[in-house]
Amino acid sequence: MIENIKTIEPYLRVYPPNEQVFAEPVERYARHILPLLSIDLSAINSSWEGWIHLVNTVEPEDEMVGKATQRFHNYYLRENWVGFHLNDQGRYELLGDFRYFYLENPPGTLPEHYPGDRQEMEEHYANQHAGFAQARERFGQHGVFFSHSLVRYNPDLDLSQQSPSILIGQLGGGVGAGNWAHGFSLDESDEENVRPVTPEGVPFYFIASVTGWDYCPSGADQILLFYEPASRTALVTFDWS
Repeated sequence: MIENIKTIEPYLRVYPPNEQVFAEPVERYARHILPLLSIDLSAINSSWEGWIHLVNTVEPEDEMVGKATQRFHNYYLRENWVGFHLNDQGRYELLGDFRYFYLENPPGTLPEHYPGDRQEMEEHYANQHAGFAQARERFGQHGVFFSHSLVRYNPDLDLSQQSPSILIGQLGGGVGAGNWAHGFSLDESDEENVRPVTPEGVPFYFIASVTGWDYCPSGADQILLFYEPASRTALVTFDWS
């Protein structure tokens, strides 16, 4: 286990291109999901190969991702949980229906929490994508990771005098239960290594966690990535502390 990583190590790719993360249709994936980091799996387990991706959903504007789309849920797509198949090309394929994402549904087909909710979601999407593009560009310019939140609230900050921000809160090891540990089947036999399990009861491995709002305008306090190598399933969940 490694904590509080600030250095761009060879096993990390920060803000990877959409085409390296998502299967086709890439643009459809990129509308709803933001690629934050790619991680060389061999950094977690020397017998594993390829890259896995830690991503953030553009939702939620309010509540949690998947909150209003229960009719399109399945085992790996639930409120606050998003599952992907890591295909042979190292790209993510969503394990379910794109209508899990609120804006994939035509207006009027889903209940709004309040009048204007959909419009607010559309505005949130625009703000998220604009801020994410700024953060990506800033990283490309400096080659150093600076928290988007830090820059956002300190616009006159001289980044040349600023220390790098934390890229990854934790890489590898185990993670204890938190606000994320709800609504999914879990192996809690080790309180310091709580793990989701497949429908067959096979436990996932914890890969990494990051702070979502360090990478884009809005995100969870922790985004956690898990992986099950036999089925090549990646699972992302969110801790809103």
